[in-house]
Amino acid sequence: MRPTYIKQIPEFELKYEAHSHHELPHVVKFSGGRSSGLMLFLLLESGVLNAERGDVVVFNNTSTEHPRTYDFTMRCKEIVEGKYGIPFFWIEFQTYEDARSGTWVRIPSYRLVQSIPESAECPDGYHWRGEVYEELLSFTGFVPNLFHRTCTSHLKLETTRTFLKDWFACQSGIERLGHYGKTSRLNHDDMYEHHLKNKGSVPKHIYLAKKAFVRSRPVSRPDQQYERFAKAFKQVSNEYLVEKRIGNRAQLGEDGVEYLAFVGLRSDEMRRVTKVRKRNSGGPHSVGYEGEHVYLPLSDIGITSQDIDDFWNEQDWNLELDPDDGLSNCTYCFLKGLNKLKRVHSVLSEELDQELENTPCDIRWWVNLERKYGRDLTAENRKVRNAEGDDFIGFFGNNRFTYETLSTAEKENTDLSAFESSILPCDCTD
Repeated sequence: MRPTYIKQIPEFELKYEAHSHHELPHVVKFSGGRSSGLMLFLLLESGVLNAERGDVVVFNNTSTEHPRTYDFTMRCKEIVEGKYGIPFFWIEFQTYEDARSGTWVRIPSYRLVQSIPESAECPDGYHWRGEVYEELLSFTGFVPNLFHRTCTSHLKLETTRTFLKDWFACQSGIERLGHYGKTSRLNHDDMYEHHLKNKGSVPKHIYLAKKAFVRSRPVSRPDQQYERFAKAFKQVSNEYLVEKRIGNRAQLGEDGVEYLAFVGLRSDEMRRVTKVRKRNSGGPHSVGYEGEHVYLPLSDIGITSQDIDDFWNEQDWNLELDPDDGLSNCTYCFLKGLNKLKRVHSVLSEELDQELENTPCDIRWWVNLERKYGRDLTAENRKVRNAEGDDFIGFFGNNRFTYETLSTAEKENTDLSAFESSILPCDCTD
């Protein structure tokens, strides 16, 4: 039986940073974990969220989550929409193909997805075999790393912003994007010429090989009606939002829509809390998310990881992942740190079955992805600057550690402690 209620919510009263903030739409950024789950129900039970204002819950699917994360998120969505009447959307990064300045190119956007797996019977279902993640890497041509976190920026932050420009326009859905052909219209020579014009210098055969996957993805995004993806959807008629609309989209920022973004960071992870506050401060560390006012209610009321565990242990259901195993968020995320990655690999190797083979729960998927989209400096005819002669740049940078190192460590008796100082501990904030 599906859960129908939540037990023992802590007492909570949201303190707005400005009087006008209670009138702005509230956006809950749901990560799929226990902390964001408690934050979500804290806001719901205290009556903070209001669908008529345009409030919404958003889950960004990277397609690299553990299957139990999807089950947990699906259950949360059922309760949020069924009991509280707040729309809860699952969205995914997606590119589409269109003409720009007379040339066919791929353009980043997003699509709405159902909270059931994608299949021939449900083409609008969510992806879970790494398709979304690989589409991004094929689109950019390289793997993310500690200093260029394109996975976070493209799959989560920018994708959410793009969705909100549509959502705040108070329409019934989103429009079709892309051409009407059935196959890609990208031309090899035109693609590479475009790469060179943008000051790229990767050899043509390497560049085109990396672009193969994104070219195989759908060339268009269909028009999608909100009611098909969120049972609690009702047409929003907030005058504040309507006045900010230009055409079928809303503008974000000082002259456009301002909104509150709720992120589930705790009080015992202050490094992350500080990073998020700086990011949205408008100061020198800000990345310019105009109009976004970040709220961190768990941190504000002193919620710790122990409080999270105590809360979910009281429920009749939970995220069926051991908190000590490090399986929350992207399974083998390079930001998890060496010790946590070793634990992740140990656990996932034991539970790997035929259904999970060659998915993000299988380290071989990450090994192949790193080989395919990492940078081989020798093959690119570049000088190797590292004193030790390392000529490969992967998820962990140019430090000789790769997912293959982790994969073969036990078999080859590799001492991984030598890499501890070069692989930073988990520091993801989104």
